[in-house]
Amino acid sequence: MKVKILKKPALMMAVALLMISFAVVSVSQAAEVKGTIVSINVDIGTVGVQDQVGKMQTLTAGPKIDLKAFKEGDQVIIEYDKNMMIKSISKKG
Repeated sequence: MKVKILKKPALMMAVALLMISFAVVSVSQAAEVKGTIVSINVDIGTVGVQDQVGKMQTLTAGPKIDLKAFKEGDQVIIEYDKNMMIKSISKKG
């Protein structure tokens, strides 16, 4: 009888740990780049950014991201997801 009582909490603990591991994986999917905008196309929502070590990335703005306030040469901080979709963009300094 005690075995049945212990199985249920152990199962609940295993499920809780599994849920936490998925949450950690989801959070770690975001990345950030600090750099200079080298190209921008507001109409199609793309931004080319070069980081401090010279690595170039092309990112796509999400539906809630407005790129009209940005131009080539702007120093920016961009947070993006694993699909290279911009989650937030702001000017540095």
